[in-house]
Amino acid sequence: MKNTFRYRAYQLSATGAVLATAVLALAGCSTSTGGAHQSAQSATADQVSGKRSIVVVSHDSFDFPQELLDEFAKETGINVTIHAVGDGGALANQLVLSKDAPLGDVVYGLDNTVSYRLAGKDVIAPTTVQSPDKTLNFTGENGLIPIDEGDVCVNLDKKWFADKGLTPPQTFEDLASPEYKDMLVAMSPATSTPGMAFMLATIAHYGQESWIQYWKSLKNNGMKVTQGWSDAFAVDYSAGEGAGPYPMMVSYGSSPAFSVTKDGNDTTTASLPATCYRQVEYAGVLKGTKDADAAAKFLAFMLTPKVQEAISAVTYMHPTVSEAHAPADLVKFGALSEKPVVIPAQDIAAHAEEWLRMWQDAVQG
Repeated sequence: MKNTFRYRAYQLSATGAVLATAVLALAGCSTSTGGAHQSAQSATADQVSGKRSIVVVSHDSFDFPQELLDEFAKETGINVTIHAVGDGGALANQLVLSKDAPLGDVVYGLDNTVSYRLAGKDVIAPTTVQSPDKTLNFTGENGLIPIDEGDVCVNLDKKWFADKGLTPPQTFEDLASPEYKDMLVAMSPATSTPGMAFMLATIAHYGQESWIQYWKSLKNNGMKVTQGWSDAFAVDYSAGEGAGPYPMMVSYGSSPAFSVTKDGNDTTTASLPATCYRQVEYAGVLKGTKDADAAAKFLAFMLTPKVQEAISAVTYMHPTVSEAHAPADLVKFGALSEKPVVIPAQDIAAHAEEWLRMWQDAVQG
């Protein structure tokens, strides 16, 4: 599957920062040193040549087309180096750990399931670049600009349900019904970005008083929990690589765009729009940048339609700029949910530790 690369890059986002602090701190020290060394090398080379340069810090799945970087350099005289530091969770942690000696000038790839870790940490600088859609400001950080958006939703194997003569579920409540016992595989919110998003979706749907009881119902109904997306897709999901025994898994709203039939008229999988959590990826200028003007120019460049379309083709997320167009299969088979849920970053920041511990007690305890 074409999207496996992106999803595997996210499988270990280590969302439970409090539950894995020691590990993240050790990893952070190691990665920060390497990133600073790479950035220093790039900066030194540009100083010798007399060119302006910036470093864009991102997650591993940001494969920015070199021709666009070359075009930006030609138009502005600014060279851009992309520095990947891991998955989305690692990215957020590294930004906090390195804020006194930033790894670069611009960040891209923080999504609203991990951006809460930056709250009050003085990592993102103010910017004059305007958001293309202010309704997508779920981060609590004014300097973060929405670049692309998608959904995390329960996906199902349409062929499996058709072969069994079973009507597919539609809602959160359906998933806990005995009719769908032993059919769902989900991910731990402590180690997976989609796992965190799905947990947040249940909290938004059921409220802080009832969501944990829902998870207990899912557990009692035979739900399996894996560490990451790849574990579920490679082994457990019936429509995945391993053709496993579970016909439903927590995945992305874009996933059905990668199971299109040969004639291009249908897809063998589907997402459940009623279970979707809106995931938005952001970019921003890092405080401590040596060239705020160059950083802002690149941030604005990311919002041009051609760059938006290039990012959409790489990430299979939807552009946030209305003039930009997503790939045809994504538009047709991976459309955004009309009624997604979302929790503001400040609420996640206030309760994440508590929610993760409650989840572990109920599901893994």
